[in-house]
Amino acid sequence: MVAVGAIGLVVVTAGTAATGVLPGEAVLRDAMHSVSSYELRTLARTIRPLGTWVGLVPGLLLLLVTSSQARRRWWLWGVTLVAAPVAGEALQELVGRLRPRGSALGFPSGHATAVGTFAVATLYLVSRSGLRGAFRISVGLATVLAALAIGLSRVVLDAHWPLDVVGGFALGVAVAATAAWWDASHSLRSPLAGPDPSAGASPNS
Repeated sequence: MVAVGAIGLVVVTAGTAATGVLPGEAVLRDAMHSVSSYELRTLARTIRPLGTWVGLVPGLLLLLVTSSQARRRWWLWGVTLVAAPVAGEALQELVGRLRPRGSALGFPSGHATAVGTFAVATLYLVSRSGLRGAFRISVGLATVLAALAIGLSRVVLDAHWPLDVVGGFALGVAVAATAAWWDASHSLRSPLAGPDPSAGASPNS
């Protein structure tokens, strides 16, 4: 359901972005710029690398070290974190919307796509771990807040329009949720394990 909803949001935002910049986006961008301080812009530049391989590769390695669930299908999460930005670049070419400044294409935001993918993958893996409830909530909340901060930083730094960030988050959620669905629906069985003993049991036994 999450994947389907996110895919729908990607389609809607992409179609909207292809028509140009919405009036509300310019208003929101100007409002964010009016309240941003030098310290806030400095913070935005500081956290910007977290939405690239500089932050995501160590994040993936940390997940693999701390989560046995992630190690079970390490290749799936590696492919997921690569596939989402690649899909984002293809969508940028398809939509063709420029950034607020310069001639680079902006929809969807690559940073938002990457951190959205990582955040959803982390939430899924943490939810299926044996960690205590309070710790799971803390990790999940920190991951979501960090992703939102990076997404907002792209608008603060005038690197993207607000809809670029929304579309990036939606694409990242769609890719990661699809991977999570596949992982949950394909259980791993040990090759040495025999058939399920309950499979041929009589209902009356």
